[in-house]
Formats: sequence, C-alpha cells, structure tokens
Amino acid sequence: MANSHYQQINNFNFIGTPKICRFIYDCNDYVYNMLVGSVRSAKDYTTTIAFILNVIKSDYDLHMVGAVDVKNAMRIVGRYILDFMGGVAKQVRYNEAPAIRINDNGKTKYIIFLGGKNVGSDSAVRGLTLGSVYFTEINLLNMDFIDQSIKRTLTFKGTRRIYGTFNPKGKRDPFITRFINQWEKEQEQYPNQKILNYKTFTLLDNPIFKPEDIDQIKAGYDPESTAYKRDILGQFSDPQESLYRVREYNVLDPLKIDYRGYGEYYTVVDFGESLSATVFALGGLYWNSETKQRELHIIKEYHHINKNLPDTQKLSPNEYAKEYANFVRDCAETMGKLPSKILYDGTQEDYRNITKELKQVGIQIVPKYVIKQKDDERIKQGQSWLYTGKLRFASNCTNAINNFKDATHDAKYYENTGEIRTLEIYNENGHLDLLDAIMYLISECVKKL
Repeated sequence: MANSHYQQINNFNFIGTPKICRFIYDCNDYVYNMLVGSVRSAKDYTTTIAFILNVIKSDYDLHMVGAVDVKNAMRIVGRYILDFMGGVAKQVRYNEAPAIRINDNGKTKYIIFLGGKNVGSDSAVRGLTLGSVYFTEINLLNMDFIDQSIKRTLTFKGTRRIYGTFNPKGKRDPFITRFINQWEKEQEQYPNQKILNYKTFTLLDNPIFKPEDIDQIKAGYDPESTAYKRDILGQFSDPQESLYRVREYNVLDPLKIDYRGYGEYYTVVDFGESLSATVFALGGLYWNSETKQRELHIIKEYHHINKNLPDTQKLSPNEYAKEYANFVRDCAETMGKLPSKILYDGTQEDYRNITKELKQVGIQIVPKYVIKQKDDERIKQGQSWLYTGKLRFASNCTNAINNFKDATHDAKYYENTGEIRTLEIYNENGHLDLLDAIMYLISECVKKL
C-alpha cells in the first residue's frame, strides 16, 4: 500500500484493522465499493472513512449520502464525518436538504443527505451532478433511487465512486439480483478493470470489540435462526419453513406451577372475526433463580371460534367481552391478585364492551390497546425468547404451543421482498390467533425482561 494513503489516514483519529485498511485502500481504485456484514461490524465506520477520503481528493464540490432514515444517517454517518474531519466540517443545509460543508485547503465541498426508501424518492436526485455517492442500508432503498443516484455520477466516469453498506438478507434479495450480480458480471467481463470491491465484515472485524463484547452481542440469538446467521455471522440466509422451535425446556408442568409466586401478570384478548378465533391468554412474569433471568410464562389460555358452529353455539361480541371479563376474574382468583394490565386487540366497540363487563365483575382496570411490532421484529424476538427460555408455556396451553410449532414463513412474500413474515394459515382453529396474542404480551414485557 502507498505510504501516502496511510499518512492521510494517520492525520486523523483513526482506529483500523488490516482488513479495514485494505478495503479503504482498494476504494481508491474501484468504482463500486460494497460492504455487507453482520450488525455492529464497523461497516459504516469503514465505508465513511473511504467515502470522505474520496471527497477530500475529489475535484468536484457536491457528493451525497442516501439513506432509509435521513435523521438516523446524519446521527451515525454524519457524526463519523464531523468527528473524522474535525473543525473543517460543519452541519448545514444545502437547498433545504441536511448537509455537511467541508472547508479544506481553500476548497468548499458539500455532502447532502437524502432519503431514498420511498417510491418517487428518485425525484429529489434528478438534475444533480454528484462526484460520489454513499448509500447506507442500500438494500432497503428504492431501486429507482439507487439507479438514478448512480446515473448522477456519470459525468465523472473515470473518478466517480459508489459506496454501499448493508446487512445480508436472503439469497434472492432484489438488490443482489439487480445490482450486485450485474456488477459481478461486468467485473468478469472486464477482468483488467477495477469495477467491484465487494467484501464481507463480521463482529470480529470491529476494531474496538473485545471477545466479551462479542459474546454479549451474540447472547440471546438462536444459533439455528436466520437472524443469527445474518446478524452475527454476516451470511446470506433464507429462512427455514418453520419459524419457531419449542424445546423441552419451554414447556412447564402445570402441577408444579406456584401461581401465587408470580410478581405480576398480564391478560390479553384478541377478538376474532369470521375466519379467526377469539383468544385470551394469561402471561405471568417469573424470576428464575437458576438462570438468573425474568421469564414470561403462558399459564392459562382460552380459544373459541364461531366458524362451523351451529348458531346456538356462536358467540356475539358482547358475549366474548363477558367471557373475557370472567377470564380475568378467574385469573385474579388463581393468581391471588389483579392483573397489572388488561390488554385487548379489537375495535372501539370491543373496548366499550370489555370495560362494561369488567365493571360487572368488580374490576375497575382500564383496558389497554396492545403494542404491535413489525412481523420480522417480533419473529426475531420470539425466536430469541424461546431459545433463551424467557418464553415458556404450561403444557395444558396446547393451542398456544401448537400455534408456535405450526408457524411457517410466507415464501412468496419473502421471494418478492426478501423480508420474513408469518404465513397466514386458516383452518378450523383460526389462523395462529394465540401466537398473535402472545406476541402482544411479549411486546408489553420487553422492557421488563
């Protein structure tokens, strides 16, 4: 490597490994410079340095950072730039866009930050002439935004540089098939040209992590899960058909449960419609002195579906609300106290019905609407809690256990988007309704566990 390159880096407060320096050095020559890898693997730290070094030596005054969330990009990438450049960089506005202005050796240059996630976001780039572009979380950006931004650099065909960082999804990630595969083909077609600099980073490549730091980040991931393979190992991994694994230690013997020993507990209702069941669940918070962790135990369930029942056995919304109020009262008798929270997923009418029926059984707690997470987030959370034993079920909660065992990923949705979500399976028992209800309990308990 050229000594001048090292000297340029050493003028700043830079911490790097040989692998980081190698990638930065290669960015001097390659057009497309992509870093894929696990969470917290120093992808953006490394790429920001490569990007800013190119901006410094560029003859052009306008460059761009494209991001899913501009505020977050300014908080991370922008802070890296400001810290790296010291007093010669300042956060400003450029044509109403957030930007960083750099005054270096009598030259003024701007790095603008633009959002590129939504359809139509490419319109903000049209008309710009850019010396280089850096895309953070590039595979989450709108494809037209990426394409248009790259075209804005064609004026500087010999010196333009394109940078990108991303966490791996599956092998059919649209960004991979549309861009990376095409750049790889160009590199194979023109082997003497430096077209694609494409590397993978893992937690081990972060220059500040100690082994114990890495162990702490890895803790809680199920090693068999897609999340572990992507987030920790930095691998492209497609999900297995089954989303959750209920192990033997996730199942409790109800005869050995001390119901009065739970510090607090919640109840939840998910009101069903014509094809889904109405379900209730009791989730108790338990301190496990052996594993030194708090756990969520599902120790009581209710499941009823009107589908295929004679009219005399079907329940109305009012009757379901009465059933839930009685369920909460029975939980209070079993647990020796009232629930800390009474949760519901339903309509305003359901809320009014629940409130009225709770008062009828002498309970004055105001029902709270459930917290709903994105499907991929709650799948990762559920996998983690099952693996670590933070989520357990009484063995007589068979519907809840079977819902987790039966949950599979939506292969068609994944093929189109690269995102994991639960396949909606409708049968005589509904569509994994207790899975949804328990996920609401998990969302409510995240901060406590």
